[in-house]
Amino acid sequence: MEEIKNEVDDLKNKYGIMPHLKLIQIGNDAASSIYANAKIRRGKKLGINVTLDKYQNINQDELIDLIKKYSIDKNIHGIMMESPLPENLNYYDIIKYIPYYKDSDGLSPVNLGNLYIRNEEIAPATARAVVDILEHYGIKNGNVCIVNRSPVVGRPLSMMLLNRDFTVSICHSKTSNLKEIVESSDILVAAIGKKHYFGKDFVNNNSIVIDVGINYEGNKIYGDVNFDEVSGIVKAITPVPGGVGVVTATDIFQNFINGIKIQMHNFV
Repeated sequence: MEEIKNEVDDLKNKYGIMPHLKLIQIGNDAASSIYANAKIRRGKKLGINVTLDKYQNINQDELIDLIKKYSIDKNIHGIMMESPLPENLNYYDIIKYIPYYKDSDGLSPVNLGNLYIRNEEIAPATARAVVDILEHYGIKNGNVCIVNRSPVVGRPLSMMLLNRDFTVSICHSKTSNLKEIVESSDILVAAIGKKHYFGKDFVNNNSIVIDVGINYEGNKIYGDVNFDEVSGIVKAITPVPGGVGVVTATDIFQNFINGIKIQMHNFV
């Protein structure tokens, strides 16, 4: 956050740019509102203006027109669609209209495709967070088992890890020998979406566990890994809350800043 804040100060003081991230939320999903408000608060800490447009009802064409309007607005430097969207709206059909340099989520087709050619300027924030954690602790190689195949986590993360010479297995709900693959891997990235799914029988003393799971139960958040059961066994583990989620929330703004730099170099 300190590094991003310094970059924001430079944008303002050296180039006269007032960074502005636009969030768009459709409906009243409680989790979506929590995440949107968290971005607004974090943006304020970083000196970034984060504003929210909220709509109860909007059709796909109207939403695309809105995105197109913000895409050509030079005073808006990033655009994020809050999810989930109502059933009448298709998330991936909509975000393809966000220019890659304003796609702070890193989920547009261009930014996902760029990962395949080692261009990670703007990458899905959760995948970037996992990589940042590994790099921060000097973990540079090994066999990684990712239990997720979504465009948000598993698929982009697999490319980013391959770019760093890790050996990657992607598992999912249809994987028949999941336990054996996880147990034989050096690193587990757990993103299966089930509270405490992974226990001590999945890990060993050399395991590194990165828990991406966010499972709500009442007012509490739980990971996919049973932290109390596993933490005394494994070599290293991230907690939930206070682990990957915190880094992800900041990496959204790293994407945003990187997008501004692209705009400055190409369009100013």
